[in-house]
Amino acid sequence: MGLYEKLVSGYPSGDVSPQNFVDALHIGADGWVASWLTIGLAVIFGLLVYIFPIIIMETEHIGPYPLALHTFYCAADFMGIFVFIDAWKVTNHFLLFLLLAIGEAVWVAMEIFCLQRAATFEADINWKPGTPMKERIKDIALQLVLWYTGLNFLRFELHDSTMWKFWIFTQVLICTVPVIEMYKRGYKSGNALILNITFVCVALVSFNPWANMWLVIAPDFFSIQENPWYYICGFCCFLVSVYGVYLYTKLPAKEDVMKCGKKPALK
Repeated sequence: MGLYEKLVSGYPSGDVSPQNFVDALHIGADGWVASWLTIGLAVIFGLLVYIFPIIIMETEHIGPYPLALHTFYCAADFMGIFVFIDAWKVTNHFLLFLLLAIGEAVWVAMEIFCLQRAATFEADINWKPGTPMKERIKDIALQLVLWYTGLNFLRFELHDSTMWKFWIFTQVLICTVPVIEMYKRGYKSGNALILNITFVCVALVSFNPWANMWLVIAPDFFSIQENPWYYICGFCCFLVSVYGVYLYTKLPAKEDVMKCGKKPALK
């Protein structure tokens, strides 16, 4: 199959099932230590892209993400808790799925915290000035319902029993949407250099064609030969994240004391 046909009408020959995880990660499998380290590294960066924004939000009363990104991640990770628990049961209690379910619960907790802060600190950014808290909560709840039902529908359409096909889109969004948001705002408040460097690391860990956590689990679905669009998209995400670092360095410096009266913890 030629390149044009592969990009237009080609699809991966393999699939992703819970058994892929057992085969790749059980003790004694070829490269099992490196595979666990690859997944662990991706999870660490995944935690950092919410830990840093929480620090920023607490000290600057503005965060780097638009409201819809928070609701998207909250719905996606809430879905993930049950998907990974089910995979844990199906695979006779394979450890990784339990760890991923716990990790998803931690992410949901951080996302709910950020949504509460967004409704409190970013009210004038996300809603018309003077919008009552009741209306803000109603808006957040509606977004969560729409994302949750829509993402579950997508998961069913993809026959995605482990969320491994869908989950990569969370990386696509985290590497690009905050950069676009910062570009639109035109200021550093609510952002930080270390966060933008983390986005670059997320892109590298997620989309490099040699050792990303999707590839190590299902090479017949995520290799560059089987899934070239994965890496084309990933390269675009990497470029956007690098531009985010450049853009941040060019924007005017933050105030020594923010409007909320606190000093920024992350420059």
